[in-house]
Amino acid sequence: KGQNDMNAHRASSVLFATPVVLAMSLATASAEIPEELKTPNYRITKLEGIGFDKNFGRQDPSNVIKVGDTYHVYTSKFTGNTPYTGVVGHATSTDGVHWNERDDALIKGPVDAWDNYGVLTPYVMSYGGKYYLYYTSSRKLPGEPWAIRGPNNGRHIGLAIADSPNGPWQKLPEPILSPGKEGDWDSYLVDDAHVIVREGKFWLYYKGGDIKVTADTTQWGLAIGSSPTGPFVKVKDNPLIGGHTVCVWPHRDGVAALIDNAGPEKFTVQWSTDGIHFTRAAKLKYIHTGCGPYDPDAFSNTSQARGITWGVAQDHQQGKMCIVRFDVDLNVP
Repeated sequence: KGQNDMNAHRASSVLFATPVVLAMSLATASAEIPEELKTPNYRITKLEGIGFDKNFGRQDPSNVIKVGDTYHVYTSKFTGNTPYTGVVGHATSTDGVHWNERDDALIKGPVDAWDNYGVLTPYVMSYGGKYYLYYTSSRKLPGEPWAIRGPNNGRHIGLAIADSPNGPWQKLPEPILSPGKEGDWDSYLVDDAHVIVREGKFWLYYKGGDIKVTADTTQWGLAIGSSPTGPFVKVKDNPLIGGHTVCVWPHRDGVAALIDNAGPEKFTVQWSTDGIHFTRAAKLKYIHTGCGPYDPDAFSNTSQARGITWGVAQDHQQGKMCIVRFDVDLNVP
């Protein structure tokens, strides 16, 4: 009976709460980590068509979008052992497992261009009847021997636009996001764009680092723009969290993320109410690098997003980089 009296008191307190108190109560509830993020059930499946290929390496898959009955994905595609001289490949599927390779989406620019050495790490957005393909550049300066770390490989994020996911793609002449000034945390590279529409704005998450950065010390940043082409303004809270390949999605009224193999929060699911400050929701034994989700709410600007159930990632098989599928239970019940 005492418990029933207490419950009745709580109910009456909520019923007759002032709007300010009720709003505070709802805000507190919203900040709680959603239960479905605590049990991700992450697993991997081999793919056909963009899986192991003795002729090509494929990595850095984009997110997956669905147009009609067809899924589209874009990848870093290259011969040899490095994606920095490669192109952006394109593949389609009707089931997310069997893929057919299409014509390459993007190639490197001319010798005097800022993307003259290679194009890589794509991300695709469908918005307003147009398709936006974000990508990272690799460049080579005249007279400079190319090296993965040095002034000739400063990486920028570019954008190409098309009327169809099959192209043809028209590159913008200049990068839409560049490294910061000397002394900034991202003074050497910005890479791996991942864009979602939130609060009517375009939130471009990216990874970055200074000249001393390594694959396991990259961190994530955020720049927000009023249109798909920007201009994008970096937020003052950068860097947000350690992580290598950026993988975020709108989830309920917040933002969730998979952190792969970089930083103190590696191999975790993360939750954020504001899209900037993240809290650990679950710890996993392993998460593949290159995770790109199929996220039907990424560009809908909804305040109640459904989460994700699958996507693509990269794996190393028989000496080659290739694409695999991941499945998760990170959807709202």
